[in-house]
Amino acid sequence: MKTFILLTFFFFIGIDQKHLIGEWKIESFETFEKILNSPQFIEMDNESQIRGMSVYQLYMDNIYFKFKGDTLFFNDVKNEMIIEKIGIWYLEKDTLIINDLEKIATYKYLIDELNETKLSLKFIFPDGEVAKTGRIFKKL
Repeated sequence: MKTFILLTFFFFIGIDQKHLIGEWKIESFETFEKILNSPQFIEMDNESQIRGMSVYQLYMDNIYFKFKGDTLFFNDVKNEMIIEKIGIWYLEKDTLIINDLEKIATYKYLIDELNETKLSLKFIFPDGEVAKTGRIFKKL
C-alpha cells in the first residue's frame, strides 16, 4: 500500500527538474540489444552483423545527455556518424520533452526511473503509445 501511495504521489506532482541537471551517459539500450539477440539478426550475413554491432558500439560509446539549465546537449547517431545536437527541455509530470533546435522536432520520453545515479527513459511515439523497452543512463 505504501508503494502505491508513493508512486501515485510521484506521478501526480511530477519530477523535480533538479534531479536531471548534469551529465548522463548511456548504459543500456534495450531495444537495440533485443534486435542484436533476435533470431533474424543472428541469421543475417556476417557483414550485416558486423555493421549492426559497429553501429551499436558507436551508439553506446557516444550517446549522452547534458542537462544545463533549460538547455540539453546531446548526441545522436545517423548514417553511422555522431551528430551533436542542442535542444530545450522541460518536464510535464513524468514526461521529458525535448525540442531539438537543429531541426523542427520534439521528442517525448516517459521517465520510467530517476534517482541519483540512474535515468531510465522510454520513447513516446507521436500517437501517445509508450515503447515497451527503453534506454538506461547513468549519471557521470
